Amino acid sequence: MANTTTYLGLIPLLPLVGAAVIGFLHLGTCKGERLPERFYGLLACTAPILTFLLAVKVFFDLRGLPVETRFLSQEVFTWFKVGEMDIAMGFLADPLSSLMLLFVTFTGSLIHIYSIGYMAKDESFAKFFAYLNLFLGSMLILVLGNGPVVMFVGWEGVGLCSYLLISYYSEDRSNVLAGNKAFIVNRIGDFGFVLGMAFLFWAIGSGGFDYISLKANAHMLPEATVILVCLLLFLGATGKSAQIPLYVWLPDAMAGPTPVSALIHAATMVTAGVYMVARFSFLYAHVAAVGVFIAWVGIITALVSAIYGMYQDDIKKVLAYSTVSQLGYMFAGVGLAAYSAGIFHVFTHAFFKALLFLGAGSVIYAMHHEQNIWKMGGLRSKLPLTYKTMLIGSLALAGCPPFSGFFSKDEILYSALASGHTGIWLVGVLVAGMTAYYTFRMIFVVFHGSPRDAHAFDHAHEPPAVMTVPLVILAIGALFAGFLNLPALFGGSQQVTHWLAPSLAEHAHEAAHSTEIIAIAASVAAFFVGILIAWRKFGQGAEEPVFRGFASFAYHTFRVNEFYDVILVRPYKAIGGAIANFIDANITDIPAQVIAWFYRQAGSLFKLLQVGYVRAYAIYMIVGLSVMSLLLAQSFK
Repeated sequence: MANTTTYLGLIPLLPLVGAAVIGFLHLGTCKGERLPERFYGLLACTAPILTFLLAVKVFFDLRGLPVETRFLSQEVFTWFKVGEMDIAMGFLADPLSSLMLLFVTFTGSLIHIYSIGYMAKDESFAKFFAYLNLFLGSMLILVLGNGPVVMFVGWEGVGLCSYLLISYYSEDRSNVLAGNKAFIVNRIGDFGFVLGMAFLFWAIGSGGFDYISLKANAHMLPEATVILVCLLLFLGATGKSAQIPLYVWLPDAMAGPTPVSALIHAATMVTAGVYMVARFSFLYAHVAAVGVFIAWVGIITALVSAIYGMYQDDIKKVLAYSTVSQLGYMFAGVGLAAYSAGIFHVFTHAFFKALLFLGAGSVIYAMHHEQNIWKMGGLRSKLPLTYKTMLIGSLALAGCPPFSGFFSKDEILYSALASGHTGIWLVGVLVAGMTAYYTFRMIFVVFHGSPRDAHAFDHAHEPPAVMTVPLVILAIGALFAGFLNLPALFGGSQQVTHWLAPSLAEHAHEAAHSTEIIAIAASVAAFFVGILIAWRKFGQGAEEPVFRGFASFAYHTFRVNEFYDVILVRPYKAIGGAIANFIDANITDIPAQVIAWFYRQAGSLFKLLQVGYVRAYAIYMIVGLSVMSLLLAQSFK
């Protein structure tokens, strides 16, 4: 294959080696004298920073290639070969994966650096960073995999790491249950992914199972097969990227340390589903009806999650439901074949969502691990840098021009309006207003007004520089990243869209400038309405509300978890318990029961000899000696 290289494999290998080295050092010292935290922190941050430098090299190497052959590949080894099925452990870098590499490694590096301060004095400091390196390495395999099989290795890797890190504080049962929930729900989605791959391979046959070969042979597939494969792959995406009906695991994922939340939401796991749909755009572009279905699932998820976010009192859960909602926007974009718009929102979202989660971590750090926003207040004076950076992140999330979220989100909404999907556009505008409302509800309650906990307020202070410097860097990204894809209306040339074009089966949505102006005006108006309502209700301080009626229903997330528990979890437990009891009683126990019966019978026979009289035992001895004497005499003949 042309454009081969030898360094792509190093990109996922470096954090994987880092995870192994840190893990072995931790195991070797856990019973003796521990190595310094600074050593582990330096070791953990080395791999992500090196991978970022390699990602930059990938980007510039690709820029130097002609557009029609803009990819790099490396086949490390043949993984397995069965008949005509030849699967290599190989990696592919093209404009799409290179963009993903850049922000995954950049934000991942900052999150690693931030974690040195946040996790200081944690008893399992080294184990945490081993898991974090493993998480990043798994995501890089997912992004760089040259086909769906290699992608699936990383896909499962991030699922495993999310379980390990969400349940990191395993002494609390609720954290373990949250990790279990994330793992199990994702397995449901992964079943769809596996079936989709199986049908795709069955349909393609010997044509090759890497992306380049699949793209070249996709035109031979029957439409029914393409629809089935696309729907099954999207089921996998709904699990990994938390869309209806498999979104319920993501808010509970907040049980893990806050840097984990930032990594999951901004740079790794939840963006994987959007990336996968974009990667298979050569299939999805041929089945527009499936794309519209994906867009509606996405925008409804965005709406429902925004409703939840309006009533949460845990600062991390507000941001978690915000992520689910923003992922809905992304799926609306890729569903409408505006793949570059969806991926661009993934890109900008990485900056402002990592910033907001790490900012929330700074607040939690300052408030001695308090997460309830109604026990905060007035922190603007105590945490001025955290406040300013979180304000920038909030403006980007809410879609305020000229912050990054405005350009990426509005490109998706414009695509919906320009393509004639007015319903999706209207819901998207409504969600934009709701996003501004719940985001600034959080900002006003946490940073404005009067302190609600005087003792915690008096002891609050900015975290160390190792935590605040990443906030400043991410704030710069949240402010300026949107200009990388500035539309022509603002004098730009949409550089990101043009960069991604060779990797995507993009369907350009063009409309009159007046349509674009209407889309922008509606979105900006929704932002100002949302922030105005939030200011009037919470800007000058407010007391914790008592929710009733619909508000209470929304606070409890429409009782979806309870519904799933009744219709899925309890029946599954009952059926599974009955089957397990049947197997235990009728299969597993039978050998044990037979052995126990044999020994009982042998014991009963032996008991007959235990009469309790000395004369009987004397007779036994005489008989025994006589038998032994006869045997010895026989042996000497």
